[in-house]
Amino acid sequence: MNVEEKRKFESLVALSLSTLAAIFGLFWLVFILGDVLIHGMSALKLSLFTHDPTPPGVTGGGLRNAFMGQLLITVVATLIGVPVGVLGGTFLAEYARGTRIAQLVSILSDIMVSVPSIVIGTFIYAILVKPVGHFNGWAGSVALAVIMIPVVLRTTEDMLSLVPWTLREAAFALGAPYYKVITQVVYRGAATGILTGILLSIARVAGETAPLLFTSFNNSFFSTEMKGPIASLTVSIFQYAMGPYDEWHQQAWAASFMITAVILVITILGRLIIRWRYK
Repeated sequence: MNVEEKRKFESLVALSLSTLAAIFGLFWLVFILGDVLIHGMSALKLSLFTHDPTPPGVTGGGLRNAFMGQLLITVVATLIGVPVGVLGGTFLAEYARGTRIAQLVSILSDIMVSVPSIVIGTFIYAILVKPVGHFNGWAGSVALAVIMIPVVLRTTEDMLSLVPWTLREAAFALGAPYYKVITQVVYRGAATGILTGILLSIARVAGETAPLLFTSFNNSFFSTEMKGPIASLTVSIFQYAMGPYDEWHQQAWAASFMITAVILVITILGRLIIRWRYK
């Protein structure tokens, strides 16, 4: 076998292994999504969105309280995490580019991305739950925001760094101040990547359970009061899946399907908005 044939053989082997790995990963993705789709859609009922949970062993009920609690916690976490992450990434990519502090923050962000969420939950419990003496929704939102920040920060930094410096110089030549260069030139060029990072962070925290067990905990009644324990879909799914009742299992499947569907809709809408806004 000559050198050319050896290279072709190695290329074929690498391509085959890569294809098999991709098929293997896609198989489990389709399997999980299909399982959630089949079980979740069959368990969807109107009462799931209009009724609160019933006592254990009593038929009927829904997860209205969990839907409202999940919405409140996620929205507050997004309002905290996204601005901090985007502004932090902007600082690292624009004002601190190439400095030691930028390298340090980037390394710490990479570490934070890989930190188990339960560790973040216990940390927030120690500083926002234990001092006040009870679980609360604000602590749950802060815990999710802490998870979101490093994802958004690193994505924003990477996307802004990919925008050519010549675009900034052209704007400077026209007399634009730096903040307008960032907001009207750099952000436009990196908008798709930044939005992708934001959506990824929302998708990650939308399925987190461990941090909420230590912070917002749960509530069997309908409540919009963030100062006290508040229900969430992820914790309800965890408790219902571990329960002995078939109806609980069905509601857990339906809630899992709704979380998956909402994330899919948000992702599609985000892509459409970016395409419409920035052509």
